[in-house]
Formats: sequence, structure tokens, C-alpha cells
Amino acid sequence: MAETTPPSNNLKSRSEHSRAVEKARRVKRRELGKSQEQELKRMIIPVRCFTCGKVIGNKWDTYLDLLQADYTEGDALDALGLVRYCCRRMLMTHVDLIEKLLNYNTLEKSETS
Repeated sequence: MAETTPPSNNLKSRSEHSRAVEKARRVKRRELGKSQEQELKRMIIPVRCFTCGKVIGNKWDTYLDLLQADYTEGDALDALGLVRYCCRRMLMTHVDLIEKLLNYNTLEKSETS
């Protein structure tokens, strides 16, 4: 039978989790150039869960690192301590729209007028 306890409950699993996160961050830094890494920092993440108000904005980078470290979405959310389905929804369904919104910059006007 598979172990059902989340990694955050076990000290050994917690240290394995932190090593996996750090390894994923190192790999991501090597793969990305500085400009790409800066573009990733531009994402607008909701700071709090819309339903319950729990702070989730600080968990986004770790969530992405866990996904890069071959965690499933559910295991990554369990490792972050997100047990309420409303908070899990906030991270799983986030779509980055900042690039699309930047196409409609109102400060840049054409010189045809």
C-alpha cells in the first residue's frame, strides 16, 4: 500500500522535498537566460485565495519548482500545505495574462493622428 502522508508531515520527506526544490531551482536557472528569468518574475499572482482569504501568493514560485522536479500537481499542493480545495484551485487554474495585456498599452499611441 502506498504511503498517504504528505511530505510535510515527515522530517525525512521534508528534507528530501527541500533538496528537490533547490535542485529544480538550480536547473531552472541554468536553463533560463537572465532575460527569460526576469520575464517570469513579471507574472501577476493573486496574493490571497478569493474564497477563504489565505495567503497563497508566496507559494507560486515553490509550486512551479515542485512541478519542474516531477511532482504531480496534487503532490506539489500537498507539499505546500494547501488542503482546502479553494486554495488549490487558485494555483492550479492561474493563467498569466500580463503578456496579452501589455499589447494594449494605452501610453503608446500611433503617430497617424
